[in-house]
Formats: sequence, C-alpha cells, structure tokens
Amino acid sequence: MRLAFVVPRYGPDIVGGAEALCRDYALHLRDDGHSVEVLTTCAQDTFTWRNVLPAGSVAMEGIQVRRFPVTIPRDTETIGHLQARLNSGLRLDTAGEQSWFENAGYSEPLFAEVAAVAQRVDAVLFAPYLHATTVFGARVSPERSLIIPCLHDEAYARFGMVQHALGGAAGLIFNSSPERDLARSLLGDAMPPSRVVGAGFDDPGVLDPAAWRQRNGLEGDLVAYAGRREIAKNFPLLLLWMTAYCRGLSRRGEATLVAMGSGELLPPRAARGVVRDLGYASSSEMLAALAASVATAQLSLNESFSYVLMESWMAGTPVIVHADCAVTRMQCAESGGGLWVHDAETFAETLDRLRGDPALRGRLAAAGGRYVRSEYSWPRVLDRLESAVRELLS
Repeated sequence: MRLAFVVPRYGPDIVGGAEALCRDYALHLRDDGHSVEVLTTCAQDTFTWRNVLPAGSVAMEGIQVRRFPVTIPRDTETIGHLQARLNSGLRLDTAGEQSWFENAGYSEPLFAEVAAVAQRVDAVLFAPYLHATTVFGARVSPERSLIIPCLHDEAYARFGMVQHALGGAAGLIFNSSPERDLARSLLGDAMPPSRVVGAGFDDPGVLDPAAWRQRNGLEGDLVAYAGRREIAKNFPLLLLWMTAYCRGLSRRGEATLVAMGSGELLPPRAARGVVRDLGYASSSEMLAALAASVATAQLSLNESFSYVLMESWMAGTPVIVHADCAVTRMQCAESGGGLWVHDAETFAETLDRLRGDPALRGRLAAAGGRYVRSEYSWPRVLDRLESAVRELLS
C-alpha cells in the first residue's frame, strides 16, 4: 500500500501520544514493505506553534518527512478568551470554533500538499482529532481520509467542526473500544465505518531495576509516573493523593513518587520529599524505573489508550488507575493487570495492599504482561492496521 500520515508534529524527540503512535505505525508499515511518507508542520510544540524546524523534505529513519510552516501565528489572547468560555461550561459558536482551530497548527501549504498527495496514495491517515492538521486536512480529500482521532471525552470533542471532520472521513481507526463507544455517542448516525487497532509493543528484554535504583540513589518503595506532568493528565491529583498518603493515610510508612516526563514539576510545600523529579527519561531508563516500582499510577481521565499501562506490565509492575476513566479501567479489567480507585482513601488502601503483598503484585503484573503480548504485539497490531486500511477504503 501507498500511505501518507498527516500529524501536527513528527520526530523521535516529539513528546505526544498520538505523534508517537503515528511514528510507530509509519516505521512498522515501512518495515512490512509499504510505501510511507509523512506530512507535518515546522512546529515543535502545541503551545506556541512557532515554526522552529526548517521547512522542506528530509529523510528520517528511512521515511520521507515533509514539513510545512504554520501560516496563522497563534494568538494567545484569543485562545485565552476561548478557553475561558470552555472552562465556564459554555460552548463556542461556529466562529469561535473556527478561530480555535486556526490557532492550532493551521498550515495552508500543508493542506495544498494533502490535495496533491491524496491523488497518488491509497490512504491519508490523520491524527489526532484536536488540531487543524486533522480538522481542516481531512476535509481536503475525505474519500481518501482515515482519521485516528485519539478521542477524549472533553469539550473539544463536541465541537461541530470536529464532528463534521470525523463524520466526513472514509473511516475512523480507534485505539480502544471505549474510544469507539464515545465516538458513537457523539456522532450517532453520522458515524462512518470504523475499526479498533491500538498500539504495538516490543518485549523490553532484561531490565536491571537494582542498578537503576543505585544510579538514582533511591531506596524504599517507589510509585512510578511517566507522562506529561499537567492537569490534563491529572498529575496534580496524583501528587495530592501521594502527599495525603505519605502524610497520614498510609499504614505502611512513606513511599516515593518517581515522576518522569515533560512539563514543569511544581509540587506544593507539603509534597516536598514525597516526589522525586527525574524529568525526561529515555525509554530504557523509564522501563527500568517502572520495574523498580511497586506500582505505576496513572490517574488521567482523558485517554484513548494508555501506553504507560502496557509498558508497566511489560516491565513487570502492576498499575493503579482512576475508576472514572473508561479506557484505563477497561484495560485493567480485560488484562487483570491493575486496580482502579475513586479517591485518596481508596488509593491509599490499594497502595498499602500492593506494598504488603509481593505475590499479588506478581500475579497482576504477569496477567498484564500476557495481555500485552497477546493483544498488542507488533505483528498482531500491524495485521489489524493493514486490514483496517484495506477494509475501510474498499
């Protein structure tokens, strides 16, 4: 097959779940003999959308990547006003939605290139749903457009422009069944054909958590967090619950939250000594940290698929998730690899239980590992992805 991916940002150093998913898809499809190219912007982050990287074509990891400048600079004042309306529970009108997406990576030359590329490829795959590259790009040649929305249950998903783009595509590719259920509830009869594919994972090989602990000077029980340290991922709530745990709710003494990922860590005074900030960690270091922990905590409510759950299970560590997240709770229930909690008290009880029962930790982690190897090995995922593209465009 001849395929093109359209993403707002692309590259091995780009932090973002949807961007990482598309890069993994592109690399594995290339290895399986397909012709793959990537269209993206010159931006490195979705906060400023500044054109940092040079425009033009470059070969990256054997894939031709073409970058195009963002042509409408981000107006922070306008976005601030629009976000304030959303935070107040108000909806944006059509003009407000148009302005929102014009401030979210709008690139006129990229859209022109989508029109040209669509004439010579079998499919153009867009991700994620929240940026101009998808909302405007997928409307250029909808009969060739497949969207990988990475959809969250949030105000943006209810934008009319989002639903128009999703409903007008030739097909949708989802990361999980709860994500597809959410799309059905939003789109109703306008829901196009769809398939559930998910992300793929390789076996991490032998990990050495003891050596990792020694390198980082860490002792005692650890709880791992890997991802963006921001409110959208509920990291402040995790920090709050860990602080409450260490300052009074724990029956087994204190534990240390090991925080890895992007975003500035700003713990309150009460959390000092509770969290260890490791910042950005390489994949091998992150996996070793997960293996060294009694649990990985992921309390995000907005997920279409959780990478860190799969990585934690492959590293031999169970997970704790928020009960109100349909996706991570489903992944724990299907796998038997994790537990879900509602509040600080149930979080404390669950963490105490895991800390005091190594056999339980082992059973949960083993179940999770079997689940990843069965459902999300790369051969299995690639087969689903290739079938999805063929069937949705047939």
